Amino acid sequence: MLALDNPIDGKADFQQQTGSDDIQAMPSHFQAVADDENTTASVPPADAVSAEKISIPHMSQAFYMLFVMGMNDANIGIIIPSIKAHYSVSQPVVSIIFLCITVGNFSAAFMNGYLIQKTSQTITATIGAAALFVGLLICVFAVPFPAMCVAQVIVGYGNALVDASANVVCGEMPRATMILNFLHAIYGVGALVSPLAAAAVLDHNLSWTITYMYLTGLAFVNIVSTAYFLRDMKSRAERERQRNEDNNITHSSDKNIIREALTRKTTLMGAIFILFYVGAEVTLGSWGYTFLITVRSTDTVMMAQIMSAYWAGLCAGRLFLAYWTLKFGEKRMVYCYLALTVGMLFIFWFVPVVAASAAALAILGMALGPLYPTAISVANKTLPVRLYAVSIGFIAAFGSGGSAMFPYLTGVMIGARGVANTLAPFCISMAVAMIVSWFFVPNPVTSKKANEERDSNDIELATVIDEQSARYRPNTISLQS
Repeated sequence: MLALDNPIDGKADFQQQTGSDDIQAMPSHFQAVADDENTTASVPPADAVSAEKISIPHMSQAFYMLFVMGMNDANIGIIIPSIKAHYSVSQPVVSIIFLCITVGNFSAAFMNGYLIQKTSQTITATIGAAALFVGLLICVFAVPFPAMCVAQVIVGYGNALVDASANVVCGEMPRATMILNFLHAIYGVGALVSPLAAAAVLDHNLSWTITYMYLTGLAFVNIVSTAYFLRDMKSRAERERQRNEDNNITHSSDKNIIREALTRKTTLMGAIFILFYVGAEVTLGSWGYTFLITVRSTDTVMMAQIMSAYWAGLCAGRLFLAYWTLKFGEKRMVYCYLALTVGMLFIFWFVPVVAASAAALAILGMALGPLYPTAISVANKTLPVRLYAVSIGFIAAFGSGGSAMFPYLTGVMIGARGVANTLAPFCISMAVAMIVSWFFVPNPVTSKKANEERDSNDIELATVIDEQSARYRPNTISLQS
């Protein structure tokens, strides 16, 4: 029978390697090995936190959530003239709807992290889906204009939570950059289909409330499918928190996690970048048609088809540029896409040829397409696991405010100076703001190692424990034999 080293010496050796003076602070599975030579403990592998797989039900549900969101976002721009006529209000008054949506978006941005920490990612997504349904349902009844504004706040709140949840679901999967591009391509499909459906409703002299009827139906299905398909989903942060609790490892409080997430450079600069991005994307999509029929041609059918090319380009960019974005690096490619965006905006603005405007809009769509999913992917690579859901939720929800705030500001300026001298220069200024904010977003190549070192304390501790356990386990087996 072999002599077994003193377990206490093993504890002392453990203290020397880890720098810990408190034996009681050691995880219970190491204490079991040190205190009971007949006990062996399994230590989770070092990559347990990051071990992910693609869940088709989860991914499909996220795709549907973004499709509904795209349908809703693109609908309001088409029916605004009908709403204005129905309520007999002026352009500045009817534009308050955009401000109300913005209020809902920003409210969700600051509530998302709290909801995730107090409930779960699935419940937060379901709350967002329910809020979107309630807001759209109110709009169906063409309630008085003040109530309509309140409904739009609820819609904006639900839309932002849904957007944030879908990005978290897909952002934590393998090949996140490509999947996020597909996710936002589905958003583009919804944004492409919705104007066509709304135009068909209005062309048949039907009420604008019909559009809210089918949107309400889609939103109801979204509630049911979210609650069902995401019922077993846990974000990486939730799984890490559960593992720490199982191993009696303390973790930061919910308040500290939210504070740390919202003060990270990736979170702050990413939110600003997405805010300007969404603003530019939706502003072009909302006011580009007005520019075309006012400045380029009065052929409304052809101009509508040209605007469809913009949304089609957005989808194509997200589907076909994801590979090249990954191949040449996210930071570098985003700069290239933004430079192309600025160039196409100048062509759209100064070249008075319909064909040139059509080509510029299609290329603009392709250049803008990969920006959002790429930004989310970079955040995934540069943020610690415990902060990802809260940070991405804030980035997505805060950025959603750009879909209403900047179109509203554009409308005000168009009323004062005309669309020809407003749309393109304002979008160029937003593109420049994106370039500046992107400069301050951490590079995933250089920051990934630092984050891994900062967030691997528990994993390194588990590795040391495993090594210590392995040293004494052969002796233990000899005793048993």
